[in-house]
Amino acid sequence: MTARRMAGVLAAVLALGVASAAAQDRGKTKAEGRVVNEQGEPLAEAIVAAMMEGFDKPFQQAKTNKRGEWTMENLAEGKWKFYFGGVEGLEEKAVDVAVGGSGTVKVPEVKLGKPVDHNAFVNSELQRAAEMMQTRQPSEARKIYEGLLVKYPDVPADFQGQLHGAVAQTYAAENNATQALVHLKQAVALDPSNTDIQLVYGEMLIQSGDRAGGEKILLAMDIGGVKDPLPYMNVIIGMINEQKSEEALALLGKLMTKFPNETSLYYYRGRANLAAKNLPEARADLEKFVAGAPPDARELDDAKKILEQLKDVK
Repeated sequence: MTARRMAGVLAAVLALGVASAAAQDRGKTKAEGRVVNEQGEPLAEAIVAAMMEGFDKPFQQAKTNKRGEWTMENLAEGKWKFYFGGVEGLEEKAVDVAVGGSGTVKVPEVKLGKPVDHNAFVNSELQRAAEMMQTRQPSEARKIYEGLLVKYPDVPADFQGQLHGAVAQTYAAENNATQALVHLKQAVALDPSNTDIQLVYGEMLIQSGDRAGGEKILLAMDIGGVKDPLPYMNVIIGMINEQKSEEALALLGKLMTKFPNETSLYYYRGRANLAAKNLPEARADLEKFVAGAPPDARELDDAKKILEQLKDVK
């Protein structure tokens, strides 16, 4: 629940915008609790509003007494959200509560404090997590990311997706591909337009043995939005090994248009042309690769061996 949404609920309470009994059935359950400040002192006249899941207006409102206590009756069985606020200078809060069919629900004590700059706090936590990753403490970084997911369950889905992607990164740093994939799957579901996360997810699926699943993700992506061609190398190698050289050449064409300065693509296109028996084209590509590749390129020795075999090709 964002601060704006919470404020809107409390504003509706102040305007007596509560749901009528006709709109929402009365139940038999009572709820009670207490509201205090940061020092644990009771807060009188704090507003409490109860909204049942599936409704857009509070069903009932109450105010705390001088001991900070409040009660509500006639609540129906189901999932409820209680909103607390209306105290000048203090930030509102919301609490999820499961209400039974009868009896009394004891809502945990709610503490209202001074407003927090949540954006500044989140940015500070993300910076702290990044420092943990740089100092090779992925488990500590993961605690920070998971803490943000718990503290802010109602943030936009794309940000939740990015946090799950960050959690996946911490597991990958520990070589725990299984857990990394769990969070990458969640990240893609929450933020399907994030090509960076999709790229990592597809690549990790292939590396973990699910080549079909990884290729499906990578080949469905718009190459125009891809920032790194390297995850596609395993896809291309698989195509070449399966004698799908034309498909490999088509994919390489798209990648080379997007990444004209990526020297390694000439090596893979050379291999694809070799598989397709386009020998002059294979030789030309491999020569371009050898001429521009860094001395430590892992494909360099193989490219030179192939060129030696193709030295008489015109």
